[in-house]
Amino acid sequence: MRTEGYDRARAVIERYRRCSRCGCRLSRYNRGARCGGCHRAPAGLASPGSRVPPEVWSATDVQAALAARDFGKLCTLLRERSDLRQEDVAALTGLSQPFLSMLEAGVRRLTNIDKIVRLLEGLEVPDDLTGPMLRNP
Repeated sequence: MRTEGYDRARAVIERYRRCSRCGCRLSRYNRGARCGGCHRAPAGLASPGSRVPPEVWSATDVQAALAARDFGKLCTLLRERSDLRQEDVAALTGLSQPFLSMLEAGVRRLTNIDKIVRLLEGLEVPDDLTGPMLRNP
């Protein structure tokens, strides 16, 4: 009887264990403190809540992708230059990681103006790089 209660308590604790780095739920089979993605990530990788460095916006290819409204390429370039993961961009913008993955791969396109504004605001794109249509009033 006593071990049954212990096993239940352990199951409840296991159910709510979170990664010490990104906060995602850990598998019950994972005995470490971090999820697989954080465990494999390079040491200096940014965590959710980080920002795109201001100097990234001065790069010509980033500006060209933004001017062409190629949001998939824009996200890819920003992630490469900022050491962000798709999960980090998702946390900043409110868009889902699977959607960002498809956007970067060219499978999906970002056409909804509300989502475009949310993406640009979350990434803190400077106002002078966005047109007047893409600014939130």
